[in-house]
Amino acid sequence: MEISVSRDKRVGFATNTKHFEKAKAVAKANGLTISSAMDMFEKQVAITGKMALLDEKEILFLQVQSEVKQAIDNYSNGVNTYSVDEVRERVGL
Repeated sequence: MEISVSRDKRVGFATNTKHFEKAKAVAKANGLTISSAMDMFEKQVAITGKMALLDEKEILFLQVQSEVKQAIDNYSNGVNTYSVDEVRERVGL
């Protein structure tokens, strides 16, 4: 069963550019436009009456987790790391 609903309302809002660009890339990787992804979100909220979103603490935890993973990956790949001698020189030891 396919239901077609017209898009008859244009909306605009301010958002964080960095987050928007990442969300747009995720939508594209899933075969969607950011507009169609937002439309799907809107439909889900309208139909279920619920917004299944993470709260601020959960988002912060995921951000920290991602940054720690990136730091470990960088270290493992020798990116942004310093030798003991370089550290000693930088701190004057």
